[in-house]
Amino acid sequence: MKVKAYGKINLLLDIIGRRDDGYHMLNTVMQTVSVYDTLELSIDKNAPEGTEIICDKEGFPLDSSNLIWKAADVFKEQTGITYGGKLIVKVEKNLPSQAGMGGGSADCAAMLKAMNTFFCTLKDEDELCEMGTKLGADVPFCIKGGTRLCQGIGEITNKLPSPDCAFVIIKPDVSISTPEAYKRYDLMKSPPRSHLDYFLKALASGNIFSTSIYLFNVFEAVMDMPEIEQAKQELKEAGALNTLMTGSGSAVFGVFEKECYAEEAAAKLAGKYSYCKSCVPVNGGYELMWVNR
Repeated sequence: MKVKAYGKINLLLDIIGRRDDGYHMLNTVMQTVSVYDTLELSIDKNAPEGTEIICDKEGFPLDSSNLIWKAADVFKEQTGITYGGKLIVKVEKNLPSQAGMGGGSADCAAMLKAMNTFFCTLKDEDELCEMGTKLGADVPFCIKGGTRLCQGIGEITNKLPSPDCAFVIIKPDVSISTPEAYKRYDLMKSPPRSHLDYFLKALASGNIFSTSIYLFNVFEAVMDMPEIEQAKQELKEAGALNTLMTGSGSAVFGVFEKECYAEEAAAKLAGKYSYCKSCVPVNGGYELMWVNR
């Protein structure tokens, strides 16, 4: 079977504290979008029990350090299943790395969902989210998908209405280390704060113009990268209502009133960036497709 693993963007991202264990406490509104990686699962019954990941993307880990592999191990441990051969996962990697789009978490979440169906284990979504929490704070959101307010370290999620709009996502040719972004934030004496209440009211109203006003990412205040500012400016010149960096970067997105406007803007900017995609909000974190049952 195959599964689409949808990427995400942060419409709002604020840090509101830090736990004793060092993890930062967040208020973030995440949105899954219609750009995705694809995982294809199959069993080689003639090979010994084990896991193999296949991907032609340069730099993509194919060993047990990969979150896909870790998801398989956690799922197998929690359910007691046996593969009956070698579990082979072919990955088509489309989501950029070090972009703030949750590619690793999305793949991990999609793997848990796919295995639950593939092996007929009938775990409910909350049980899968519990497994996902062991693998990464964003994984429960990527399992549920849609538009959600995520709090705690990201594991507490509440469903929100989805915006009626489209996006253009650009990944400048720079990368940002998430640990480095948090270190820079910790050095700030007076970080800016979001207007979460105003954002949530605007989102609930269904008015994308007012919602766009309250887009916020605290990490923009600690990043000094002209490439990011240039990408944001070009999105605005292409007609975006507003722009924002997603996650700890380095991808940025522009909000457009209609999908056709986003497609026109992406066509204009595609020649300048190796990753430039138009997309729309989606209501789930994954899509399962049987190939041969």
